[in-house]
Amino acid sequence: MMNARPALSAPAMLGALFAIGVTAAAAEAHPVAKNAHDRTIVVRLQKGNAPRQVRVRVEYRLEVAEATVLLNDMRDYKSEANHEDYFPQRVLEYYAQFTRIYAPIYGANLSASVNRKTIPRFDCIRRNERLRDDDGMSLGHLRCDFVFESTFEMPPGDKAIFHFREQSYYLEDGQIVLSLVNESGFPIESKTVPDEAVLKRSAENQLQRGDDDRLREITAVFAPIDTGSPPNTTADPPAPNASKRKAGHDDRFSLLPLILHNEYGFLLTMLLAFVFGAAHALTPGHGKTLVAAYLVGERGTVWHAVYLGLVTTLTHTGVVMLLAVILTFLPNDMQRTFQAWIQNGLGLVMGLIVTGMGFWLLLQRLAGRADHIHLDGGDHHHHGHHHHHPQAGTNAVGWWGLTLLGITGGLIPCWDAVGVLTLTVGSNQLWLVLPAVLVFSAGLAIVLVAIGILVVQVPRFAESRFGNERLLRALPIVSAILVTMMGLWLCYEAAHGGG
Repeated sequence: MMNARPALSAPAMLGALFAIGVTAAAAEAHPVAKNAHDRTIVVRLQKGNAPRQVRVRVEYRLEVAEATVLLNDMRDYKSEANHEDYFPQRVLEYYAQFTRIYAPIYGANLSASVNRKTIPRFDCIRRNERLRDDDGMSLGHLRCDFVFESTFEMPPGDKAIFHFREQSYYLEDGQIVLSLVNESGFPIESKTVPDEAVLKRSAENQLQRGDDDRLREITAVFAPIDTGSPPNTTADPPAPNASKRKAGHDDRFSLLPLILHNEYGFLLTMLLAFVFGAAHALTPGHGKTLVAAYLVGERGTVWHAVYLGLVTTLTHTGVVMLLAVILTFLPNDMQRTFQAWIQNGLGLVMGLIVTGMGFWLLLQRLAGRADHIHLDGGDHHHHGHHHHHPQAGTNAVGWWGLTLLGITGGLIPCWDAVGVLTLTVGSNQLWLVLPAVLVFSAGLAIVLVAIGILVVQVPRFAESRFGNERLLRALPIVSAILVTMMGLWLCYEAAHGGG
């Protein structure tokens, strides 16, 4: 039997809503893309305990979405740290388990050498995890700070070439900002660090061949040591603490933190899930542009818009439920591969369907208007009387076409909803997750329907207000071209692993 939660008063509900709004604002200010591991790494070369000893201190900051930790990073360590034992009362204790498990992994993925001789392994001497900044504001993601240390001896009478490399999450999403600070007192003749151009390409997710290696490596050439003189105590300027981050779009209105951090009671959780679903519909995807282009070209009605929005949402929800069931029964080592395959595969299927539909619409509209539609004027005379051309797209909208388009638009699932369902199967949180996903979908549906109705009504308003202009008559052909181009873009994204 479920434990009853105390009802929240109106002020408490407003306060909770305000807190969620603040959280969303914070997530917007410091977004971290889902499935990405953003790292800011400062390598400090410091004076050691012996005259020629150099301490290598690595200050390693990891910023990652909570969903990424729960669904990906900790998936294989559930026997060591089960989230059900920690959420929602002991959240930071759970993430302390995450840093405990991953600290030696990250340390092992740090390598350094002097004159090609590997220095001792890096040991983690400090780790910390937090969800709020120094002012108590939510970060919108998990921030973990590690400090690793190792040492090496400067070779006497010769140059010393120090090389450092970070190797975690190789070829995976995530921004890396790596910098070097020399506080050892030994002068550096030259150094190679990631330049601004590479960092900018990383922030814009436009890395070129070889950029991933450049982001991970630092090389410093020390001048030969005069054994009779003490080291210089001057240091390089301090390294930057952070950098501009890539935009994230999934963390602001995520179901996973809402469910796992839930302390709002059932009704308020459902209200927030509805709001999150509505906001989620405004993020990239969900076929909004596709729906708009089709409805404009077909001169659809309000009922067409409602039907199309509902079919899209039902398909979206059904795919989420189906994938959650499949992932529940897949072994852990196959889940991520299956997810990537499905994501790219469904994207390619969606792109091919949309391309075919757009091309077919374009041929139909061009062929059907060859004798009646002219994009450059519109009016001509037959048999001595003035003749007005029929409106573009006055043919009835096909319900099968609407259904196919709605199914296509809903094929790409919300992986956040899939993840929260998979994570809570068999737990006492499932009773809250199922209705939350359905209410989330209802919010998504209402926004999609509203967009469709707006798209249907605006051209009619413009036509009644400004008359039958050439632009309005050209909309069917323009929309068919737009649908075709969107299909080709979806195919390109799927083929290149985007989406």
